[in-house]
Amino acid sequence: MIFNMEFKSNFAKMISWAIVLIILLGLMLAFYPFLAESQMNSLFNSVLESFNEPTRNILGFYDGMDIVNIGDYIALVYHYLAILIFVFAMQLGANSLAKEQTSGNIEYIYSNPISKSEIVTGKFTANILTYILFLIIMALATMGLVLGISSIGLGGSEASQITSFEIFEAVVKVFVGLLGSGLVFMSIGYFFSAISKSSLHQDAVSALFVFLIVLLTIVGKVIGDVFGIVVSYFPNEAFRPYSFVSANLNIFGLIANAVIFILMIVLTYSIYSNKELKY
Repeated sequence: MIFNMEFKSNFAKMISWAIVLIILLGLMLAFYPFLAESQMNSLFNSVLESFNEPTRNILGFYDGMDIVNIGDYIALVYHYLAILIFVFAMQLGANSLAKEQTSGNIEYIYSNPISKSEIVTGKFTANILTYILFLIIMALATMGLVLGISSIGLGGSEASQITSFEIFEAVVKVFVGLLGSGLVFMSIGYFFSAISKSSLHQDAVSALFVFLIVLLTIVGKVIGDVFGIVVSYFPNEAFRPYSFVSANLNIFGLIANAVIFILMIVLTYSIYSNKELKY
């Protein structure tokens, strides 16, 4: 019952987010044929070299990246789109446990023989499925758009030699990272939802939290030193798309985020099980 209610309540929202992000994705991928041309690529690299390393990293350009390589370019595109994906993932969690109290459905839920832990499990399972389905839609759209652009927009450039397997491999790597980072943000959203009495402002709180993490990441890259090391463990950095495409993973960062995910879920179950639900 809980699973079905949660999945149905978020399905339309998931489709809306997917449509908006696919439009943005198409616009960003449309620049690839121009940047793949040798003259434009040389000009672009010249401009990029005028920036210092922290600025390049903030913009999503890391050492060894070649935007003519389709995998690197997809990673660059999702360096920006990932911010919105994180907002969506966190909103799924942040709205889940408090919205029944806001809407008044909690009385109906408790008229059935169901425990609080079953409520959390049902909602968590439904939202993970929703997020995975969302990522699958985005991955298929990415592959379709890249294949379409590569077939009609690259002409005789070197990038026209990219294969379907290269595109598939790059998309899989990028979306494995997005799955991991999104689940961490979702778990933090669940924690917020467990301690909240209302879901009225959870969408805004989720967006502000993600933007704050991004802002701290930017500041950390500019300052460097210890702060720079700390922000490298943030989920958006530990799971950054280019790390997966280049196979240069921050293992300690991944482990730290796995611990955060488990901790947030355990706290969610503990807090919600002892929470007094008023209806």
